[in-house]
Parts: sequence; structure tokens; C-alpha cells
Amino acid sequence: MSDNTAAPAAEVPGKVAGLAITAIVLVVIVAWIALWIGALKFTDTTLVGGFMLLWYWANNEAMEIKRLPAAIIGALVGVFLAWFVVYATMTWGTNGTIAGVLLMVIALYVDVIKAVPLAVNTSTMLFLTLAAAPLIQLKVNWTELALSIVIGGIFFAVLIEGIKRLAAKAGGAAT
Repeated sequence: MSDNTAAPAAEVPGKVAGLAITAIVLVVIVAWIALWIGALKFTDTTLVGGFMLLWYWANNEAMEIKRLPAAIIGALVGVFLAWFVVYATMTWGTNGTIAGVLLMVIALYVDVIKAVPLAVNTSTMLFLTLAAAPLIQLKVNWTELALSIVIGGIFFAVLIEGIKRLAAKAGGAAT
């Protein structure tokens, strides 16, 4: 089976470049925390949405900007699926639980056959796994989690694309 949706493999940075990248990542993390909690006044428990999106986008999509929409949409679908199980169970009892689990199974099938890769993809399954954890389901503010994914995606994309452009300018000036 060929997978033409896989991100290209990235080069492994050298030790000095690795230190620089680590420093940049730390600054980006601190900036996200300051924005989310300090400026936007959201809870710290929903920071995970933006961080998980950044991790997914960086590690699975090689921070390709064109792959970010599918990562965000997939993440939101995964969170929706986890939310729906909770909502359906609370609303319809056992029948709701069955409906929620059935919807998850359908989403898994759709992911396996790659029928709707924009909306149901690896990001969907990652966020479904995260959001379906009982400790998350019992304590999360679902709206904030969804906002964390969207705002985090935009925030990290702007920062990363800016850093890429600065690096390209600096690299061009050095040659």
C-alpha cells in the first residue's frame, strides 16, 4: 500500500543547529503559554490542544504549511468524536454510548481507507486518543480545547513560517 500523504523526511540537524532549534522551541512554548493563559485568560488544562497540534504538525507533517489545515481539521474531528461519546452517554445512556462508539468505529474505518483525508486522518486519531482519556473527558472544557487547537495552529504557523523566512534571509545573506 502506498501512502502519498506522508510528509517528506527531514534532515537531522547538527549539534549546534540542534541547540538553536531547541532554544527556538523553548521560546515558542513560553510564548504559547503566555498567550493562552496570560493574554487570553484560558485555563492551563487546555494548553495541551495547541501543544499536541504543534507536536503532530512538526513530527508528522514536517511543519509544511500546506498540511496544517488537515492537521487542524482532523484534530477538531477527533475532539468532536471524544466529546460526542460523553454527550451521547449523558443524553441517551447506554444507547448514546453505543452510538458514540459506533461513530468512532466508522471514523476509524474512514481513516483506514483514506476516504476523507482532510477531515479524518492521523491527527484525528491522535486527538481522539487524547480527548477520549477519562481524565481529560471528566475535566476538560471542550470549547477551550477546540479553541486551543485552532488558535494554537494559527499561532504556531505564524511563528514557524516567520522563523523559516528569517532563516532563509539569513542563509541568503551569508552566501
